[in-house]
Amino acid sequence: MKQDQKKNHTIDTVFVICLLLLFVLSSLSVIAIGASIYKKNVREMADNSSHRIACAYITEKVRQADEGGQVRVEEIFGENALVLTKEIKGVAYNTYIYDYDGNLMELFARSDLGSFYPQSGQKILKVDSFDVEEVSEGLFRADVVMSDGLEDYLYITRRSN
Repeated sequence: MKQDQKKNHTIDTVFVICLLLLFVLSSLSVIAIGASIYKKNVREMADNSSHRIACAYITEKVRQADEGGQVRVEEIFGENALVLTKEIKGVAYNTYIYDYDGNLMELFARSDLGSFYPQSGQKILKVDSFDVEEVSEGLFRADVVMSDGLEDYLYITRRSN
C-alpha cells in the first residue's frame, strides 16, 4: 500500500475556485468604477470646453476686427447681432455673429447686401440664446446661454476709435 498518497478533499477545490471568483469580481468592480469616473471626467471637460469656446470665439472675432471702430451692434432678424466690418480691396464686408434656431451663427457678406436669410450663416456652436449690447461707447456685453442652461457673459472693449 501507498502510505504517502494524499487525499483530495472537495473543500480544497471549492475554496480555490471561490478565491479565484472573488479575485475576478473584484477586478471587474475596479474596472467598472474606473470607467464611470473616466466617463464623468470626459463629459465635464467637454462641457467646460464648449463653454469657454463660445466666449473665446466672440472675444477673438472682436479682437481681429478691432480696426478703426469697425465693431458695432445691429438689430437683425429682430435680435441684436455683433457686426464686424472689414474692407477688402476697396469693398466693405460684414461679419454677423447672431443666434438662430439654437445655434450661434456667423455670416460673412458684403455690407451693401440688402437682406439675407438667417439660415445662410455657418453654425458655430449650439446655444440657447445669444445677446449682445453696447453698454457704453466701445464697451460691449455679450450674454450666452449654453444648450445645457449654463449662462455666461463677457465684456469686450473696442480698443480702436
